[in-house]
Amino acid sequence: MDLGQADAPRVVSASHSDQARLSLGVSGLYLALYAHYGFFAFLPLWLKATGASAGEIGVLLAIPMILRILTVAPFSAFVGRRGWVRNAIAYTALASAAIVLLLLGEPDHAGRIAIVIALSIVWDQIPVLTDAYAVMAVRSRSLDFGRLRVWGSIAVVASNVAAGWAISVAGIKMLPLMIASLLLAPAIVAFLLPADRELAAIDAATRRRWRDLVGDRGLILAMVAASLIMGSHGVLTSFGAIQWAAQGISTTAIGLLQALAVAAEIGAFWFGAKLLGNRDPRLLIVAGAIAAALRWAIMASGPGIPVLVAAQLLNGVTATGTILGIMLVIASRVPTELSATAQGMNAVLLGLVLAIATAGSGLLWSYGLAVAYAAMAVLALLGALCAWPRDTVATAPLDTDGLSASGVKT
Repeated sequence: MDLGQADAPRVVSASHSDQARLSLGVSGLYLALYAHYGFFAFLPLWLKATGASAGEIGVLLAIPMILRILTVAPFSAFVGRRGWVRNAIAYTALASAAIVLLLLGEPDHAGRIAIVIALSIVWDQIPVLTDAYAVMAVRSRSLDFGRLRVWGSIAVVASNVAAGWAISVAGIKMLPLMIASLLLAPAIVAFLLPADRELAAIDAATRRRWRDLVGDRGLILAMVAASLIMGSHGVLTSFGAIQWAAQGISTTAIGLLQALAVAAEIGAFWFGAKLLGNRDPRLLIVAGAIAAALRWAIMASGPGIPVLVAAQLLNGVTATGTILGIMLVIASRVPTELSATAQGMNAVLLGLVLAIATAGSGLLWSYGLAVAYAAMAVLALLGALCAWPRDTVATAPLDTDGLSASGVKT
């Protein structure tokens, strides 16, 4: 069942200036959203500075992974069906800022658990809903998703640089205030964007439910594929820096290698949709899987810096190709009113696979480099099998109004 074929997107007639304004607005939303990510990375250090033990920190960091699986899909489906995605982004960002501020009181362990539970339930919705809103913008105004999403990667790079400097100046104890202040930005930007119903009218008579998404085999297989490929990054994420340090690579060089991977994402987001053209977006996921398998084969050999540079550049295909591919699959196959539902389902599936892969990476690592990365390569190749296009109608909805599968006007 191809949902998109039954409900071709209604591309709203808009001038070039309207397109430019919406493109600027959604790009700004991604920039505003990811501006605090570099600061979040220092949360374990803040917890340690306020008296949390290593065991307590582990528990606190595990809570979001569990709650993401339980809360994201129902909430995103609820606001998506009602056309509240934009407003939900703004209000969850404001609520997240208020909850983070509670950490300034340096609560005890029980208080920290309560705050992290509340924050996880609210904050985890924001990136999922932002992607859902962006997909609606792509469908309604013929925008290029990659060039919208790239500003999130740019923000992460800038945020990592700014966070280290800001903490060195203000001190680690001020981290909650910094994060809360930055969380106001996506709320402000969201309120300036068009409401959901200005992007596409939702007809209650034809409204579908999440069960209809499950009936689209191609969509579900693409989600499974994307989750497997992203999950295959588990060993690198958990042990990459440890592996490189053991090879005698300096911390400065390790930081540059990690920055290089993000830089590769920026380039891939910017050009990915254009390069895809009219082809099935699932091919991007397949490319991501093949590149991931190659990358893990390289990593298994314990390469030196010159080869590691090439492996890190592959991140532009392994991560970005997969992310961009699944977003475009959703844009081309899912009715507007189910975009947020689909994003929630994808986030839950991804979170589940990532949690399993991350937890399992420790066991795999104990068997040695070759075994650990071989397992990750198998996961990636399974993703390629799942994503391989088996039907020819997936991109038809976006072609009917002069759109390619990439969301770019042809």
